Amino acid sequence: MSTKTKIKSGQPVYMVKVHYQDPALYELVGLLGYDCVWICNEHVGIDAAKMDGIIRACRISGMDAVIRIKPANYQPMLHVLEFGAKGIMLPRAQNAQEVEKVVSDMKFYPQGRRGLDGVNAEAAYGLTPMREYIEKANEENFLIVQIEDPEALPHIEEIAALPGVDVLFVGPGDLSMNLGIAGEFEHPRMLQIYEQVVAACQKHGKAAGIPCRPDKLPQYMEYGFRFFAGGADYHFIRNGYTELRAQLEQLGISLR
Repeated sequence: MSTKTKIKSGQPVYMVKVHYQDPALYELVGLLGYDCVWICNEHVGIDAAKMDGIIRACRISGMDAVIRIKPANYQPMLHVLEFGAKGIMLPRAQNAQEVEKVVSDMKFYPQGRRGLDGVNAEAAYGLTPMREYIEKANEENFLIVQIEDPEALPHIEEIAALPGVDVLFVGPGDLSMNLGIAGEFEHPRMLQIYEQVVAACQKHGKAAGIPCRPDKLPQYMEYGFRFFAGGADYHFIRNGYTELRAQLEQLGISLR
């Protein structure tokens, strides 16, 4: 089942994160059955050739690629969609006008004004008939809008109401920092914002999202969140080597 289908039906979605740029990692994660993978092109710059290979690995393994990108212009987002990415994750959204422009750029007419190229990976290299390609791309691609700045808070309702927006995703790290309560994710102000985001999403038929460890899932599902992210390759590698070091030291093997 595609990520977009699960979002529309209200089923929980769990998105994992991969930092490193080896396509084999993405293929492995996809073969394990995860819904989608968060590929950060905000903090981690990935060149076009490498991004093409990463998204191809996601497609091969049946996992939806989600690219976090802050489009300074039209082309960078267009390219990742044509490589076959299904999701766009918009960081640091400020207002509905900004989000509306992204929707227009990622959707074909009549939902937007995206330019058409029918011989890319998304169009099965020209094997998908044009009309079918346009309809399928508009239906299956999805937009995740990140709520990370105080400036966005008065516009949450308006953003949630926009056609073409699928998920409002709270970024607790940046948001708490920008509110002057860095790292206090259970602070009353943060809980108030979670409630505000969930209410707007429920009113307008969108999914509310948040980073979440598996042990916190019941709590955040009770709040009303349905789109979750967690489990990064860096943490698994760091934790694994940390555990190995502790085991070796217990056996009397001294390391640096």
